Amino acid sequence: MDAILECMTMTSYGGEAKSLAIQAINFARSGSFDDAEKALSGADEALAKSHEAHSRLLNYDAQNGDLQVSIFMVHAADHLSAAEIINVLAREFILLHKELKEHV
Repeated sequence: MDAILECMTMTSYGGEAKSLAIQAINFARSGSFDDAEKALSGADEALAKSHEAHSRLLNYDAQNGDLQVSIFMVHAADHLSAAEIINVLAREFILLHKELKEHV
């Protein structure tokens, strides 16, 4: 297993998921809700790929017990966690923007 490659995968797809979720919020703010949904869909796909890499690391460690935790792994896990949080909050912000548009 190439742990560094898996960490890079987690980090890059986590970053992509964060960027797309923020882009979705910006689309919603401007009233482009279809574009917001498309961006969220892309964020979900990127988040799933980040999760897959994380799962591969977890499975490897469960089977072998010899995976050494590094600051790089902590960094990758931080990106994944942040992406998950931003994704959830983006959905809430988009709903709020929809509600505001309905009442204005």
